[in-house]
Amino acid sequence: MTPKVTDTSIHHVHVIGIGGKGMSAIAAALLDLGKVVSGSDLELSPQAKRLQDRGVHIHKGHSAAHGRTADMVIYSSAIKPQNPELVESRLRNQPVASRASAIADLFNDRQGIAIAGTHGKTTTAAMVSTILHESGCAPSFLIGADVPSLGNLNGHIGSGQWMVLEADEFDDAFLSYQPEIAVLTHLEPDHLDHFGTIERMVDAFKTFVENMSSDTVLIARRDIPLVRAVAEAHHGKVQWFGPGSDWQIADYETGIPGPSLRIDSPDEILDVTMQVPGHHNTLNALAAIVAATQIGIEPSVATSALEKYCGSERRLQLRTQTPTISVYEDYAHHPTAIRASLQAVRELDPSRVIVVYQPLLQSRTRDLFHEFLDAFQTADLVFLAEISSPPGRETPLGIQSADLANAIAHPSVQALTTFEGIVDQVLDTATSGDLILVMGPESITPLADQLVTKLEQSPVT
Repeated sequence: MTPKVTDTSIHHVHVIGIGGKGMSAIAAALLDLGKVVSGSDLELSPQAKRLQDRGVHIHKGHSAAHGRTADMVIYSSAIKPQNPELVESRLRNQPVASRASAIADLFNDRQGIAIAGTHGKTTTAAMVSTILHESGCAPSFLIGADVPSLGNLNGHIGSGQWMVLEADEFDDAFLSYQPEIAVLTHLEPDHLDHFGTIERMVDAFKTFVENMSSDTVLIARRDIPLVRAVAEAHHGKVQWFGPGSDWQIADYETGIPGPSLRIDSPDEILDVTMQVPGHHNTLNALAAIVAATQIGIEPSVATSALEKYCGSERRLQLRTQTPTISVYEDYAHHPTAIRASLQAVRELDPSRVIVVYQPLLQSRTRDLFHEFLDAFQTADLVFLAEISSPPGRETPLGIQSADLANAIAHPSVQALTTFEGIVDQVLDTATSGDLILVMGPESITPLADQLVTKLEQSPVT
């Protein structure tokens, strides 16, 4: 039997793919537990460099020689079976654990709050963690982004009893987790490159819910039909939030940096002023407040603590604000998320919104093609980068961003093949008062970096 990564017999853990958001969070948590951690990755991400600052030895590139002295090897879902470090560890009969298995070891031994759903996981998990942190609960957390209100960390083991987990559905990882509280934020077709069909995706979420104890409290969004269908599989308590439920937004007033809310709860009216924009974020906040109350935090304390939350990395993150132009970066790559992010930045009252978007996966672009066609309607200008298709993730389908640009229902959209070309076009087009919104997977971040550097060096007048 493979030991748990938390076992005292496991002193040194080697992490293959340590630079990714999920794996770097695991590595940080293991350091907090007193483990010796080493790792490897093809590139050194900011998270990997931060781990190096904490004493983690990280190899750039993969080699069979890496990790030979480790008591256990953990690998990310992006690592292929033929990876030399993974092959070597199995030849040497070292204990080996997947990302999902390692997270389960960390999570299932604690009182856990799992945040699941196709949208809003990162933000909701960060909000719950911030509420618990500000309320003195000293939580542990594993989140897919760095969170400023949590010391710019994405993973941590606190002294308290609760752990907050962003429970990702990709590769069915979330089926290993046993939460005491679970949040289901949203549900619609996504990750069909993995699931194949919407029916299989829904079945996976139903299995996630069916696996829960009858003592688990499921917090679910009532106005989403697929969420309701999945929640019916739960054998325990379901606490609904959103329109038509006991917990809902009664009043919403836009503001900068975020809206002011009035919340109807079962026992009282709550007021909160948010530090992040967007109606979708108010629903994330609502779910986070409900989760906090389920562990005994008073609603008024939860709302006050939530006001300390000021965003997460690549979730409508303000990258720069010059006197004339602001640049935001966002992870949105699903049509629903794109619409929500555009609505959110419109609340900041810019003169124009210029969108730079990189689609993720040719298969996702194909599967959601028709949904993309009207996703950009509230943008003024749209620039499409070439589709990001990570090696080994899918079979090339011959789909290009130009195909999307030609079909999108927007009067000003164009696809360009290079980041440099897009940056030049955006800067030639931008005028005072514009907001530039860069959206897509992490592969678009270098483009955002270029925009920020050039705007700060030569501001638009």
